[in-house]
Amino acid sequence: MDISNIFLTSLRNLSKQHRENTLGDRRSYLGVSDIGQCPRKVVLERISPKEHDLATLLRFERGHMAEEIVAKVFTAAGFTNFERQVEIKVKTEDVPFLARVDFVFTSKTSKVKALLEVESSPVPSMPHASWESQLYAQMGAMSEEYSDYKIKGAILTLDLADGEVGLFSGYQPNETVFQSLKNKAQDIWSAYQAILQGNDVEPATESGFLCGCCDHLLDCPSFAAQEAPEMAGIVEDLQHLQAEKKILKARIEPIRKNLLDVVQTVGAIKVNNYVLNKKTQSRTSLNIGRLETFLADLGQSLGDFQEPVTTSSWLDIKKCKAA
Repeated sequence: MDISNIFLTSLRNLSKQHRENTLGDRRSYLGVSDIGQCPRKVVLERISPKEHDLATLLRFERGHMAEEIVAKVFTAAGFTNFERQVEIKVKTEDVPFLARVDFVFTSKTSKVKALLEVESSPVPSMPHASWESQLYAQMGAMSEEYSDYKIKGAILTLDLADGEVGLFSGYQPNETVFQSLKNKAQDIWSAYQAILQGNDVEPATESGFLCGCCDHLLDCPSFAAQEAPEMAGIVEDLQHLQAEKKILKARIEPIRKNLLDVVQTVGAIKVNNYVLNKKTQSRTSLNIGRLETFLADLGQSLGDFQEPVTTSSWLDIKKCKAA
């Protein structure tokens, strides 16, 4: 029995059913999740869709599980004022652009709609830009649809592997950001329609942390590079060492977490010549919305105080999938 093949075939069928039941024909419109992605990837996935591999399908299932868990938690906590998978049409001139929100909490008395986007992944120190783009598009669409409501947004990250939860809140609609996302949607849709009509168009590319998962990486202009076969041994050595590091980390983390659980429960302990204790570090955050309001009253904006960002360099290795 080839269990991997059973999983792959069954999950592909389940994914197809879920996509048809909830998302419809993605070739006929853009979703807000597309706007946070690379335009080239979005267009080519519509032009020449490829079958997802097992790892991608399992990530999809993990995302569905995370949403179900969140719904159960809020229901058990007594919340009755939320809707799931709320669909809103983004107002544009000629782009079929839909926003689908994981959770919308509504207070009719306070006239507030709070949007919650759920992500299933390790909890980052800061939310990914693609997550924030999606949320800003959702909030913008919601504020257009419900102009008499105050709109708020948050991103909830659920790490099913390590049992961690992260919440990034305090988001509010931003018309400038929303308009730029609409413009990006227009560019993506225009490139898509041009290719459908037989025109030779190369959609824009945006490198990101999901490039390694892209089915169209092999011929991506962003990764066009000079061939250097003589360095294959060095790269392979590095990849092997990094794989070993990953295995060691998987072994280290459960032990570290177990010891942390002990000291969190009983306090500092001494093990031979070692003293184990819990250390905590916190940091303050900046309320951008309040700061923008304050500066606007003075006739200024955040841009007046922004300085060039310091840059750092690192080695980025991505393996191209076979054609």
